[in-house]
Amino acid sequence: MMKWIVTCILMTAVAVQAEEPWRFLLLADWHSAEKYTQLEKETDWLEEAIAEDVAVVRMLKENYGGELILMPGDSNGGHWDTPNFIKNNFPGAMPEESVLEAGRLCYSGMIVSFRKGGYSKLIMAVGDHEVGDNPWPPGSDVSRCQPQFRESFAKEFNRNPDGGRFLYEKPIGQAASRPLGTKYEETSYAYRHKNILFITLDAFHQEDPDKSIGPEGSVTGTITGPHLQWLEEVLSEARKDAGIKHILVQSHLPVIYPVRKVNSSGMLMDDDIRSPFWQLLRKYKVDIYFAGEVHANTVTKDPGSDVIQLVSRGNFFNNFQTLDISDDRIEVICYNQLGAKPQDGDYEVSGRLVIDKSGGVPVFESDGELAVLNPGDRLYHFDFEEKLPLAENPIMGTVGRKKEDPFKLRGVTCSDIFPNLGSFGPHYSGLTDGVEQVPGMIGKGGRFTGDSRMGVFAMGPLHGTHAVSYALWLKTTAAEKQMLINTGSIWSKELKNFINLNLNDGVPEAMISDRQWLSAKGVKLNDGKWHHVAMSMPGNGCKLSEVQLFVDGKPVKTELTGKDAHLFFNQAVRLGIGGLNYSNKGFDKLPVKPFVGELDEVSVWARSLSADEVKRAMKLKAGQEL
Repeated sequence: MMKWIVTCILMTAVAVQAEEPWRFLLLADWHSAEKYTQLEKETDWLEEAIAEDVAVVRMLKENYGGELILMPGDSNGGHWDTPNFIKNNFPGAMPEESVLEAGRLCYSGMIVSFRKGGYSKLIMAVGDHEVGDNPWPPGSDVSRCQPQFRESFAKEFNRNPDGGRFLYEKPIGQAASRPLGTKYEETSYAYRHKNILFITLDAFHQEDPDKSIGPEGSVTGTITGPHLQWLEEVLSEARKDAGIKHILVQSHLPVIYPVRKVNSSGMLMDDDIRSPFWQLLRKYKVDIYFAGEVHANTVTKDPGSDVIQLVSRGNFFNNFQTLDISDDRIEVICYNQLGAKPQDGDYEVSGRLVIDKSGGVPVFESDGELAVLNPGDRLYHFDFEEKLPLAENPIMGTVGRKKEDPFKLRGVTCSDIFPNLGSFGPHYSGLTDGVEQVPGMIGKGGRFTGDSRMGVFAMGPLHGTHAVSYALWLKTTAAEKQMLINTGSIWSKELKNFINLNLNDGVPEAMISDRQWLSAKGVKLNDGKWHHVAMSMPGNGCKLSEVQLFVDGKPVKTELTGKDAHLFFNQAVRLGIGGLNYSNKGFDKLPVKPFVGELDEVSVWARSLSADEVKRAMKLKAGQEL
C-alpha cells in the first residue's frame, strides 16, 4: 500500500510539472503612449488615435494570441519635468507634480487600451523614457524627479487599480518577490507564470541627483548592492523549483556589445558581460535576457555560457515577437510590418530563434533578423558587386519618418543601395547616389566623385570606449585631404568623439577631431594603383597614439598631430563612406574633402584586428570571416 501511495504522489507531481504549450508576446520600445497624457483635454484627434491603438491590440490578440505581453521599457516620451511640457499641460505645477499627473494619465490610459484589445497583463520594465529620458544632468529637474517618475509608473502598472496591493507579491521559494527596502521595490520584481519565472529589473541606478556617476549624468545602467543581492536570492530559489523550466530576465538596456541600433541614444548597461549582474545570469543559467532601447533586433549568445541576449524592436507596433513555450523548448518568431497601418494586420515573418532543451544541453537554431550574431564578425562589408533599388529593399526605421528625410544625404536624395554583406545585415545597407560601379580590386568596386553619396541610416557600431577597426581597398590620384570613412555624430555639432579614416595627399590617417590625427609615415598611396589600408584600435579606450595603421597588409610607423587622448565615441553615428553623408552639418567645418577615386571591400569590425588578421582581410570575400 505504501509503495502505491508513493507512486501516485510521484505521478501527480510529474503531472503538475508538465505544462501545456502556451504563448506570450514581446513588445519593446512601443513609444506610443505619450498621447494618453492628453486624456483630460478636449482634443479632436485623441479619440481616433486611441481607437487605433485598441484596434491594433485587438488584431494582435485575434491573429497571434498570447496570454500576456512582455515589455522591456520605453512606452512614452517622458519629458514631463520640462518647462515646456508643464506650461502646455499643467500650468503652475512643480516638476514633481507634473511627473506624477502625467504618469497617471499616460499609464492608466495605455493599460485600458491594451485591456480593451484583449491583454489584461502587461509585464513592463522601466526604460529611460519612464524615468525622464537620458541624459540626467546633475542637479536638473529630471534628476531630482526620479522618485516621482518611479512612483507614477509603479502605481499604475504594478499595483491594483486603486493604488493598493502590489500585484506580484508571491515569494519565489524563500526569496521575496521584490527588493524590499530599496528604491527599486516597486519597479523590480519576480513573477511566476506557469513554467516560467519572469524577472523584471529597473536598471536605472542613481546615488545622488546632484552627483554624476557616468556619461549620462546622475543615472547609470547597473544592478548593484542590495538590488543585486536580492536578484541572486531569487535566482537561487528558482533553481530549486523543478516546476520552473525557464528563467527569463528583462530590463531595458543591452549588456552584450555590439547591437544593431536605429534612431536611438543607444545606452548600454555598465561593464557589459564583466558586470556582477551578468555573472549572476551565467551562474544561475538564465535562458534569455530581454532588452530594448536601440530600436532594432539583435540576438547574441553569451561567449561564456548559454545565456541568450534578445534585444528587440517594437516601435509603434511595426515590429513584435511571439514566444511559444513548452517545458523543454522556446520558439521566438519576429514579425515585421508590411502594410501602411499596423491595424491592417499585414506582417511578415522576419526571423526565428529556437532554444531546444530536450537533450539536456540547449541547442540553438536561428535565422533572419533573429540569427545569432557573432560580435567578432565583420559587421559592415560593402563589395559593390550589386546596386539595388531602395524601393524594393526598404531600410528599417525610414518608412514614415517625419523628423527628417532619411533618404537625403547632404542635399542629395538616394534611390539605390549597396547591400551590406556583413553580419549586421541588410538594414545596414548603404544608401547611395552618384557612385558608379567599375572594375575593382576584387570583382567590382565603386567610383566616387565629389558629388557621390553613400551612408548607412542605421547607427553604430561606435560606442563609448569600445574598439573598432576599418579596412578597405582604394585607388586615387587626388592630392587633397580626403574622407574615406566618416563617423561624425548625427546630433552633436562638436567636432570630437569620432574616429575617421582619411587619406591626406596619399597618406592614411586616423582623425578624432579637427585638431588631432595620427598619420602613417613613409607611404604615399595616391599613385593611381590599388592599395589596402586598415586601421585598428588595439584595445578599448586606447590612446590615439596607440592606434595601428596598416598599408598593403603591413604595419606602418605613425606620427601624431595635436594632443594625444584616450578614445571615447559618441554613439549617435551613421557610418559614411567617401564623405560626410548623414553627420551633423557642424562637421562641414572639418578640413577634409570628399573622396575622389575608387573603393572596394569596405569593412568594419567592433573589435581589434591583429596583424595576421589584417593580412587575411585583404583577401576576404562576401560571406567569409577572419
